[in-house]
Amino acid sequence: MKIAIDARLFGPQGTGIGKYTEKLIENLQKIDKRNNYFIILRKDNWYLFTPTSPNFEKVMVDAPFYSLKEQALLPAALQKIKPDVVHFTNFNVPLLYSGKFVVTIHDIITKEFSGFSTTTRSLPVYLLKRAGLEITLRQTIRKAAKIIVPSFFVKRKLTEDFRAAKKKIDVVHEGVDRSLVTTGKENISSGKQKQILLKYGIKSPFILYVGSYYPHKNIETLLAAFKFVDEKYQLLLVGDRNIFLERILKIARLLKVEDRVLVSGFVADDELPTLYKEASCFVFPSISEGFGLPGLESMASGCPVVASDILTFKEIYGEGALYFNPKKPEDLTSKINNLVKNQKMRAKLIETGFEQIKKYSWEKMARETMEIYRSVGSKA
Repeated sequence: MKIAIDARLFGPQGTGIGKYTEKLIENLQKIDKRNNYFIILRKDNWYLFTPTSPNFEKVMVDAPFYSLKEQALLPAALQKIKPDVVHFTNFNVPLLYSGKFVVTIHDIITKEFSGFSTTTRSLPVYLLKRAGLEITLRQTIRKAAKIIVPSFFVKRKLTEDFRAAKKKIDVVHEGVDRSLVTTGKENISSGKQKQILLKYGIKSPFILYVGSYYPHKNIETLLAAFKFVDEKYQLLLVGDRNIFLERILKIARLLKVEDRVLVSGFVADDELPTLYKEASCFVFPSISEGFGLPGLESMASGCPVVASDILTFKEIYGEGALYFNPKKPEDLTSKINNLVKNQKMRAKLIETGFEQIKKYSWEKMARETMEIYRSVGSKA
């Protein structure tokens, strides 16, 4: 088969979708030497991917996500490739594309969270964009041959909202990097660890958050809880700076915790393990998620996870996390304080986390995805 993958978000700039796309392609190269793959990239990430297998080829389509440009350029490029199957790694499939395709829908946040607080644009622009996303999502679900989702929670929510999706959805869990796993012996030198901490101005002990600052991430609750955590602790926020971060910093000032809150900006993949390993705990306060990769990365690094008690996290993290009510900052404060003071609890949670991550593998994800390509491509 000829398989095209929309990898325009490949790499760190694509955040969670970028990591998913990168790991999918990396592992498909290892396991599939038979099918021919066409990896669609932009100028921004063109040099981030170098094929290691002769059946993988790069294709340039320099069109931003959610743009009018992608509506024209992407179908034109696919017309030249003439693939048997296209895998769109996000739901923004061009409306005029009529070929056979698989789509990954990572979460239902665009359905769950709306309103002016979720945007930084003017009201007319926001309403126009919102209408466009709604139309695109409905068209994508109706036309897709298969829909890949990362959790049973997302499958259930999509099935409730879109009848057309019911028989098309396959749950394919994402993975976690085995290189993060520690076995009691650090695989990063103490000198390098100290250098990384110094680079970001971090002093132990600290509590860690990794992710974006969108409203559904619920960072306000984390800050409200952190106000009543022992003052010797810092809170390190890791994620690209954006306009939503300014709102978070304003709240930190109002709560008078700004002196204890550090914002690192983007942190490279090879530096993140140090932050996970050195943190007293990792906190994931989201109100809605499709999977929750940072929590698994934290577990793999031997850092205990405190997570909101949403259904996605309970599905993915199981007994590997300590849960709190995301609407009650005092509950989070209590869970953090108990965890950092109780070494027996901390050790047990780390041990359980190591067991939990054994369920997830990027290679397994790639194999299951490849089988979906075969099932779609084999149909007349």
